[in-house]
Amino acid sequence: MVSQNKRRYQEGGFDLDMTYITENIIAMGFPAGDLSSGLFGYFEGFYRNHMEEVIRFFEMHHKGKYKVYNLCSERLYDASLFEGKVACFPFDDHNCPPIQLVISFCHSAYSWLKEDIENVVVVHCKAGKARTGLMISSLLLFLKFFPTAEESIEYYNQKRCVDGKGLILPSQIRYVKYFECILTYFNGENQPPRRCMLRGFRLHRCPYWIRPSITVSNHNGILFSTKKHPRTKELMPEDFWFSAPKKGIMVFALPGEPGLAEVAGDFKIQFHDRQGDFYCWLNTTMMENRVTLNPTDLDDFDKRKLPSPGFQVEVVLVDYDGSQLPKPKPTAGPADNKSDTNSSGSMVAKENNAAPAESNKGTGSNDKDEVFSDSEGEDGSSKGRKEKTASGGQSNTNAAKPSETSTVQEASAAASRLEKVAVTEQGAAKAPDATSLKTEVSSKSSSTTEPPPAVDSSSMSEFKAIAADASVFSFGDEDDYESE
Repeated sequence: MVSQNKRRYQEGGFDLDMTYITENIIAMGFPAGDLSSGLFGYFEGFYRNHMEEVIRFFEMHHKGKYKVYNLCSERLYDASLFEGKVACFPFDDHNCPPIQLVISFCHSAYSWLKEDIENVVVVHCKAGKARTGLMISSLLLFLKFFPTAEESIEYYNQKRCVDGKGLILPSQIRYVKYFECILTYFNGENQPPRRCMLRGFRLHRCPYWIRPSITVSNHNGILFSTKKHPRTKELMPEDFWFSAPKKGIMVFALPGEPGLAEVAGDFKIQFHDRQGDFYCWLNTTMMENRVTLNPTDLDDFDKRKLPSPGFQVEVVLVDYDGSQLPKPKPTAGPADNKSDTNSSGSMVAKENNAAPAESNKGTGSNDKDEVFSDSEGEDGSSKGRKEKTASGGQSNTNAAKPSETSTVQEASAAASRLEKVAVTEQGAAKAPDATSLKTEVSSKSSSTTEPPPAVDSSSMSEFKAIAADASVFSFGDEDDYESE
């Protein structure tokens, strides 16, 4: 048995890794033991739910009234075993699904449930815990069992696991909160992905033993890898991470290039480190151009061998067309009580527990650079946030309770995102592709500074030479230059 901390169904002679989350929603482990799921699936029948027992249970208790939802990307089985009532919404273990997959799942489950009051949906992945929890928590929100993602997740965790630890992966929790925002602000409809350029990363309070290599990917494959990029593939991680003038900050970017990769919608950042890998899933439409993540926001960071108190990862994006994200002003309601300046225009930053990004304190043009300068496209609505703070916005007296943030401003932020999406769609034909954008940025930089290093046999040495000047890698704000 591999039920671990999960509640089991042990009635009427059955002993199954299965839990009734509600009367009509069931979570369970993979039904194994049939050759249609392959040799691994067959042998798993010795310690997981056995297919024959699962079928016997549903034929006895919910005959003709059940539909099975398989979330496994690594396991399939013959749908005829469940009378053909099987739907597949696959995504990888320990990862997040495309947001559209969550929406489609909820619509499918709702359609089945409303056909008959006795109908039940049966959701499973391999262990029937994390991926299953992400989808069921989202379904509970969709069916209006709970008003918030936190309540939905908490309910699922208590129902499914004896210790309340079912859905615990930070990125998967983040995606349930993304779905809550889609229901709240977009009437449950997925939005076109916002095209951005990933410019680089900044590690705050970074100890000397954290120097990771980086892989950026989406559901279609790898977008960027330091192990494969011609300018970094022959370098050790210690050679392409550079110290900012401010103590304890390490920066990574590619000087002379517009960014690391174009991202749109869902994307994954994985940090490979000798002390243990860690990663996160994000969505460009649901986030600000600067997001700062705490260790509790990073998947598998808690499994690392050495503690890193105060460590943070800052992710920097820029709107692909370089335009500034519109920032509408609230028309009613109290002033925003947030003291941080990160993601006041974001629909989900209040829920993802990310640490606030450090505000730009303003610098002269001499502090600007071509890699992480605070262009309008990069800082998004940070200027509007700074003006609001300077004009007497209330200080945050409830920083630990982000759910109490002004709903008026959240609605305004959602409206601004819709406006941004509309503008992006209208200007899609005029938006430059990655090649033209890179050429344009390179031509501009060449008129004012030295030409960017060419990617040839000597690119590694040129990369080192340019990167040796840490000011090239600054974000162009005073935070890089203050001593701690």
